[in-house]
Amino acid sequence: MKAILEFDLPEEDAEHKLALDGWKWKSVCSELAQWLRSVHKHTDRKTLTVEEVRTRLHEEIASSGLSLD
Repeated sequence: MKAILEFDLPEEDAEHKLALDGWKWKSVCSELAQWLRSVHKHTDRKTLTVEEVRTRLHEEIASSGLSLD
């Protein structure tokens, strides 16, 4: 079985880039999940603020060369 994605460039450049970066977004989610697990398992802290999680998420996004824009 084969799957072929086609894009009309340059008109669909944004969609093309999103398709190519899918694995990076998965990596960001995986890193965030691992960090949350580590905080829960290896510290006395069982809760985090929304701001702490948001900050970590944005750090992971930036380190992967991605953007939410």
